[in-house]
Amino acid sequence: MLIDPSRPEVSYVLGLLHTDGWHSGRIDAKGKVGIELHQRDVEVLRQVRDVIPCRTSLVRRQRSTNFADDYVSYTLQFFDQAIRAELAALGMPPGRKAYDLSPPAGVGLVVRDYLRGVLDGDGSLGFTRTGMPFVSLVTASEQLAQFFERQIWEVCGVRRSTRRNSRDRVFNVMVSNEAAALLAAHCWATQDWPAMPRKAEAAADVAAWVPLAGRACRYDVVRKPWTPAEDAVVLSQPLAESGEVLGRTLKSVTVRRWRLRNSVTSGWGSPRPP
Repeated sequence: MLIDPSRPEVSYVLGLLHTDGWHSGRIDAKGKVGIELHQRDVEVLRQVRDVIPCRTSLVRRQRSTNFADDYVSYTLQFFDQAIRAELAALGMPPGRKAYDLSPPAGVGLVVRDYLRGVLDGDGSLGFTRTGMPFVSLVTASEQLAQFFERQIWEVCGVRRSTRRNSRDRVFNVMVSNEAAALLAAHCWATQDWPAMPRKAEAAADVAAWVPLAGRACRYDVVRKPWTPAEDAVVLSQPLAESGEVLGRTLKSVTVRRWRLRNSVTSGWGSPRPP
């Protein structure tokens, strides 16, 4: 198999292809796979180029659009028939994919990296005008929307159940405040590769968010800061025992251990040593 989804970088590329990519032609004949992004995100295409196991080309294009007279984009494209056949088996056949798109199952997919690829493609994150952090995904695929909702529940412990909007029949799934910070830290950890630099920088800001002193965040959940002593317990004791000793939930200590081991700055506790 030329494409191995059990490799984190391959899972990421699948997520980006499933959202921002396209596949034209036929599997048994000529065809092409490509990803076109604005010039500000060309760096991630260079990273993806190093993952795809065949000859690729990176083409610059300048044209007039509804948004700008000099819109500049870059397209990473390849034609290899064997690679295209494997991509088709992994949920990206030729033709329109918007409504039928779903994450590949039973192939050892690295879910966290695939999710980062999906969000780098069709996701948004940052802060609203009122300073509220958010992470959202807009998709026409019901399967992909449900996948994102499951990840929100597993990572953040927050339920989301959305329907297609009436205007353009797409799903807009969003989390904010504490859940957004947790999800950003989960998907964009330090040294993750590939990753879209622009969104990785935004994710670091969202992950570091804390409510203003004395102010409860959404649903009146006030974040309890972590101390160095508590961090030592989380790293040295089994999860269940850590939760019991510290008076915290199993989910809380699980997320904290993951943050500590991956050197993710959460903004909710004391700084960790390098």
